[in-house]
Amino acid sequence: MRQLKNDTKLSNQIYHADSKFGPVRVYQNEDYRWLTFNNDPLLGVTLQGVMSKARPELLCVPIYQSMLLFLLAPVSELRILNLGLGTSAIERALKHIESSRRNLIDTFESVEINPDVISIAKQFFKLPSDHTVHLQCAQQFISQCTQQYDLIYIDIFSGEHHQTFIQSESFWHAINHCINKSGQAIINLNSKTGQELQTTLVLLRHYFNCIALIEFNEYKNIVLILSNLSLKHITVEAIQASTVMQSIAPNLHSNINTIYHIEAK
Repeated sequence: MRQLKNDTKLSNQIYHADSKFGPVRVYQNEDYRWLTFNNDPLLGVTLQGVMSKARPELLCVPIYQSMLLFLLAPVSELRILNLGLGTSAIERALKHIESSRRNLIDTFESVEINPDVISIAKQFFKLPSDHTVHLQCAQQFISQCTQQYDLIYIDIFSGEHHQTFIQSESFWHAINHCINKSGQAIINLNSKTGQELQTTLVLLRHYFNCIALIEFNEYKNIVLILSNLSLKHITVEAIQASTVMQSIAPNLHSNINTIYHIEAK
């Protein structure tokens, strides 16, 4: 994926818009199509999502592949919420998986604050036509949530920066009320310092007994899987041995540096 940063140039740009939330750009080369929110060359290129043009159902980046690790355990009739639509990578992947695993999903909804991102996901990134997207701030949606979900994805970035409410007690209190007792929250996290990560983990331990922290070999981001049930079954060895993960992300195990488990005794 490093090559895509070099290919993020005007000759590969196929769409641009200056939305009220900032610049939105879509680029493509022979193999991939990708999205950026940053138009300042001094700040560098941050890819918000990547899609294979030949295999749009595949998750190209290990960070997003690891967000499917709930499949290591038997699951069915899942209620899923995705906060942050981006390039609809999770939506495409789960729609494809569901086509061969009937009864996997009961309900699947996404929340996105930027109407331009929703339009781009439909036009350029094959957002499934029957997928429900709520045009709303994720914080507001969660604060008003009256349903409970089995999986809540939290992937809310503007460039490399999280929305500030990710560090908010009220946000995680609301998340905790919107998730089933056996459910998982899965967050794509980019902490700038070790102290910031530690502060986040301390906050999350107030709401979840078990945390699996996944570090990658070539990415600064980490993925946190949060639950009130043990997550110790999520290991590199289990990922490598899983026939399900081998079919949808065969190289994920080799792209993971370490999986740490933080669990209440």
